[in-house]
Amino acid sequence: MSRVLIASVVAAAVLAAAPARAQVYPDRIEVRSKVRTVASHTAYQRRDRGDSREEDSERTTKTFRLGPSGSLSLGNISGDITIARGAGSDTTVEILKTAHGRDLADAREQLQLVTVDAVERTGNRAEVKARYPNFNNDEARRRNRRGVNVSVAYTVTAPAGTNVSVETISGSVRISDMTGEVSATTISGDVRIAGGRVGTAKTISGTVEITDAQMDGTIDSSSVSGDVILRRVKARRLDAGSVSGDIRLEDVQAERVSAHTTSASIFMSGPLAKNGRYELKGFSGDVRVVLAGNAGFEVDATSFSGDIRASDFALTARGRVGGRTLNGTHGDGSAVLELSTFSGSIILSKK
Repeated sequence: MSRVLIASVVAAAVLAAAPARAQVYPDRIEVRSKVRTVASHTAYQRRDRGDSREEDSERTTKTFRLGPSGSLSLGNISGDITIARGAGSDTTVEILKTAHGRDLADAREQLQLVTVDAVERTGNRAEVKARYPNFNNDEARRRNRRGVNVSVAYTVTAPAGTNVSVETISGSVRISDMTGEVSATTISGDVRIAGGRVGTAKTISGTVEITDAQMDGTIDSSSVSGDVILRRVKARRLDAGSVSGDIRLEDVQAERVSAHTTSASIFMSGPLAKNGRYELKGFSGDVRVVLAGNAGFEVDATSFSGDIRASDFALTARGRVGGRTLNGTHGDGSAVLELSTFSGSIILSKK
């Protein structure tokens, strides 16, 4: 687990040091700050695995009366989070703490050191947050303890219209069948959201997957070392970025699309919006676009060492056509396609 944390810190530092034109993770400063902040509180991850022979757990359930469209905020350090639609108007959070120790007594002692605050606030809002002890104080030295090996898992059922915000460090997030606005960020783990009005879905080490979702504004999705996958997603704007993972935008509808990756491929399928703008930029992988409908577009495509193919469309040349550069117009040219890669091919075709 410590290797994951170290890799996360290194990834955030690399992003901060990269030239602006190469960055695909726009909130790198915020993420790096979070890693630095929690590093002193995650000593529980750095331990000898042989020191964890016994396990103990504690399960509690919190119920909030938030109504059909309340707001729930979840914060965690280590552990998976699962959220699904439930019956009725109450929101229920099942909290499972699991500790591993040298013996049963040690595991039980660690359970008591990690607490979970669950607070219901005015305005149909609730907050649940895991709190780990600070081991840089006299109490830790008195106990001769440098960390705890405790994970906290949340299992949530809530009315479909609940607005959900999740922030965690080490753990995966899965949200399904919600119709409220949802956002989820983690550092080490997958983020998978099915349905809902998705605002943000981000991780550093893991896969981001969004299906059957929509948003009036922007859906912001990114990973550093994993794939970013959007299927049957509709929004005014889609932002998708990765460093070493593929980007797949399947059957998407948006007025603006921005997709960037460094060492993998980009795929997009769906219709173009009139006056829409679509920017797909890679470095060492292919860029492939499969268009549905009959919208006209302008295309600017460049590749340093790969082929460019667009034989499905009758294009009126606006500049150089052929080889590794393509500048042309199809139909009324209302939408704009900007496609580029360094060592991959660019393929533009009809669905």
